[in-house]
Amino acid sequence: MLFTSIIGHEFQKEALMRAVNENRVSHAYLFFGPDGVGKKLVAIELARALNCYNTGNKANKKKITINECDCISCKKIKKGIHPDVFLIEYGGVKDIKVDQIREELEERLYFKPFEGRFKVAIVDEAHRMNLNAQNAFLKTLEEPPSDSVIILITSQPQALIPTIRSRCQSIEFKPLPEESVFEEIKKREDLSPDESVIASRLSGGSLGRALSLDKELLQERKEIIMKLSDINPNSASQVLDFVESMPRGSSPRDIDRLMFIFDIISLWLRDMVLIKIGFSEDFLSNRDLISLTRRLADGWSMDNILNKIKFLEKTWYAVFRGNANKQIALENLVLGIVD
Repeated sequence: MLFTSIIGHEFQKEALMRAVNENRVSHAYLFFGPDGVGKKLVAIELARALNCYNTGNKANKKKITINECDCISCKKIKKGIHPDVFLIEYGGVKDIKVDQIREELEERLYFKPFEGRFKVAIVDEAHRMNLNAQNAFLKTLEEPPSDSVIILITSQPQALIPTIRSRCQSIEFKPLPEESVFEEIKKREDLSPDESVIASRLSGGSLGRALSLDKELLQERKEIIMKLSDINPNSASQVLDFVESMPRGSSPRDIDRLMFIFDIISLWLRDMVLIKIGFSEDFLSNRDLISLTRRLADGWSMDNILNKIKFLEKTWYAVFRGNANKQIALENLVLGIVD
């Protein structure tokens, strides 16, 4: 069976493999879902399945997995050097512009395949295309080159114009089960069992994110919660000091870090709800902060905690989806949490 190296997403893998086997591969796919759940890995495996010399042989199709295949095509795709498969990434770039799309994608697609059966273009974080780039790219989707497959990868499908979404076959990728993430994380030697549990719960079903959580980030999480819990709501200087420590820029790095802080606060408040309901400590995310969390939970009513969670969600939407003034929104958030 193909795609055997990828954790989860059994339905998506089976549907794509069936399309390859039955020669019903779409000219364009939209892989959407949370970051770090395996969308890019599935896209690369699909490119391997489309161009693998062995999977092109009907007799061998059921006898070999893409992982075990050592054909020259699979080796090149795995190393990122196959001339007909190109992964387009724009790390650190806020907007993907028209010229970038034309030079790095459209011009390369219109060449005939050099070695494989298909040209495969994988565009990571496709939502970063600005409106002009999306409109230019739409022409390629309307008249796709023969023997080509385009795979757009995004965590924000709503940022793509409807006409692009309608011309792609959409495949949604859900967060991975927490148990699956934990099974992978506990193989690491740098985290304790409790730290592995915390990392798996902070991941939100994203294995990529879970693997990025090292001891330093987990310690930072602990310090953020402790500092937040010590703020006096009547002290403007303490509130401002905490907000000043939060990133307010618009770079991808600042946005990721701010989302991380929101997730930390959200899980911390969730722990308080579980304590109120009477759940065992085994269900809490922040196992190393149980005494602190229990003390605060005992002092707040359930309605108060639930209102804080609702306020956190509204602020998240205003900051990441709306046009809120980040400084004011974050100040109000901190006051709303500690009050």
